[in-house]
Amino acid sequence: MPHADPSARRDRHASRTLAVVRKWRFLLWLAGALLVVFILGALMIVAFTRTTHESRSFSGKITKIVVVSERGTVTVQPGPANQVTVQYQRKFVFTGPVVDSSVSAGVLTVTAKCPFMAFISCSADFEITVPSATAVNATAQRGLLTVDGITGSVYSNSESGDFLYQGASQSVTAYSLNGNITARFTQPPHFVHARSETGRVLVVLPKSAYQLTAQSGIGTHEVIGLSSVASSPHTVYASSGDSDARIQVGG
Repeated sequence: MPHADPSARRDRHASRTLAVVRKWRFLLWLAGALLVVFILGALMIVAFTRTTHESRSFSGKITKIVVVSERGTVTVQPGPANQVTVQYQRKFVFTGPVVDSSVSAGVLTVTAKCPFMAFISCSADFEITVPSATAVNATAQRGLLTVDGITGSVYSNSESGDFLYQGASQSVTAYSLNGNITARFTQPPHFVHARSETGRVLVVLPKSAYQLTAQSGIGTHEVIGLSSVASSPHTVYASSGDSDARIQVGG
C-alpha cells in the first residue's frame, strides 16, 4: 500500500487552515459592518428626530376620558372643574403619530397611532388634566401610564406598558401583559383588581378591613401588615403570572 505524500498532507492542512482564516475574517468584517450601520443609524435617528408640542382644551361636562396610546407615556392628573386639557409631545423621524380627540355624550376619547412606516422613531407623550372625579380608561401600550390624584374609577389594559396609580379612587382595574403594576391608595378602595402576566404587582393600602387575594404563578406572593376579612365589602386582588405579587399596608 503506497504511503501518502507528506507534502500533500501539508498542502491540504494549509488549505483548510486558510479557508477557516478567510471565513473568520469575513465574519469579523460582517460584524464590523453591521456595527457601523447600527451606530450610523442610531446617530441619524438622533440627528433627524423632530419634536412638536401641542395642546387642546375641552370645556363643559366631561364625565369620562378614554385614552389609547401605542407608544409613549400617559399622565392623568386632577385639574380645574369643567375643564379638560390634553397636552402632548410628538417625537418622530419621518412621519409622526396621528393624534385624534373627540367628545360624545360626555366622553372624551383621545388616540395616538403611529403610521405603519413610522416604526423607526414614533411616540406621543401625554399630560392630561381632568376634574378629579372623572372616570379614566387609559392605556399606554408601550409606555408608562401614571394616574395621580384621580378619585373616579380607573381602568387600564396594556401590552407592555407599566401602570402607576396613587390616590383615593374607589375602583381600580389594571391589566398588563408584560408591564409592572403599582397602586397606592390614600383611602380604602372598594374594588381593586391588578393582574400582570410577567410583571410585578404591588398594591399599598391604608389600614382597614379587606377581602385580600395575592397570587403568583412562579414568583412570590404575600400580604404584609393586613389580614383578609371575608365579610368586608372592600375587595383587593393582586396577581402575577411570572413575577411577584404583594399587598401591603402603607401610610
